[in-house]
Amino acid sequence: MISKKVRELFVSLMEASDDSPVAYDQETEQYCGVFNNLIVDKYIALGAFELVEDVNGPTTILLNNRDDFLSSFAAGVREAKNGSDQAYADYNANPFAFSVGFEHFHQIAKKKRPQSGYICHGFERDDSGLVHLQ
Repeated sequence: MISKKVRELFVSLMEASDDSPVAYDQETEQYCGVFNNLIVDKYIALGAFELVEDVNGPTTILLNNRDDFLSSFAAGVREAKNGSDQAYADYNANPFAFSVGFEHFHQIAKKKRPQSGYICHGFERDDSGLVHLQ
């Protein structure tokens, strides 16, 4: 199981948009926002991120192997939606990203009042609250 703070960090990257607290620059593939520095530093040391800029307030990071992460995150969402077991992570190229997506799907599914038009990599909610894969 992934800790709540770690899941929140990675989910904030998957939710990055013009309207969210975390911005994503498509040209540079960098994420900018205010993150938990302890967790960011840990994942920099593990090689998941590269620090681009750290000023007072916002931090800019680059997610290494972003395409693999996105694919695995979406696969985790898809398998959770299909009712599969999280053990499928063992067969995925990025088991960590798969698990983040899998657990995030279940966190969203628990909410009694889903956000209208919720968008996150791998799935979105329409106005009726139904989850759709992208």
